[in-house]
Amino acid sequence: MSKPNKRVIVDIYDAVGGPEVRSLGPDGHVMGPTDSGKFVMAYCGKHSSTRYPDWSKIRWGTPLKEVSGQLFVFHDGKWRSLSDFTPVTRDQILDYHESLNGTRVIPNTWIFNDFGHQTCYYFNDINRDFKLTKSKGEKIHGEFIHTTPVDEAYSAHGKTVILIESHGCIHVKPEDIDDMITKKYLRKGNMIVIHKYNEIAPTQPYGRGSLPYEFHFYPNSEKIVIMGIRK
Repeated sequence: MSKPNKRVIVDIYDAVGGPEVRSLGPDGHVMGPTDSGKFVMAYCGKHSSTRYPDWSKIRWGTPLKEVSGQLFVFHDGKWRSLSDFTPVTRDQILDYHESLNGTRVIPNTWIFNDFGHQTCYYFNDINRDFKLTKSKGEKIHGEFIHTTPVDEAYSAHGKTVILIESHGCIHVKPEDIDDMITKKYLRKGNMIVIHKYNEIAPTQPYGRGSLPYEFHFYPNSEKIVIMGIRK
């Protein structure tokens, strides 16, 4: 009987989840611990939120323009009034852009979505076939892997990104989420393991590993540990 393949650590990233003890966040929404458990990666994309509609209903990177003092976004192949999607005002956008980038202007694209330029989704694989099967009651988990507008701005300007607590999602740096996608660590079907707050992230064994990768998040250590099959 052959021995099981051993896994090694192939990469480690900074990441921050929700607080271990629930509390009310400054935005009026509850901040709580990131759900532990074993999940499966579904896909990555640009997020549109119904829970945070003011800034996050419009996807990151959506074209934005101003015509005679009115703002428009390019949606489904045509320009539509910004007010069709959000009550956010022109002055609020100017204020937010200034706080993020130091200039009081209307940008050419929407860079205010709370979930950043990429969001990655995972699900509870009930029938353990590594596929999202809605007929079996499987659905996207309510917590995601994503960046934030502040971290996006800091990264764009070459400033040090300091991750802060989420409402329960997993916050990562913009360049790191791109790196994890490029290296197939967040590939569809990969195992996502969210550890409990009393578990500490390992640092060994470190080495060269291959697919299939496993994504392990340790909220107390504030680390993501990518495991691969030892080469």
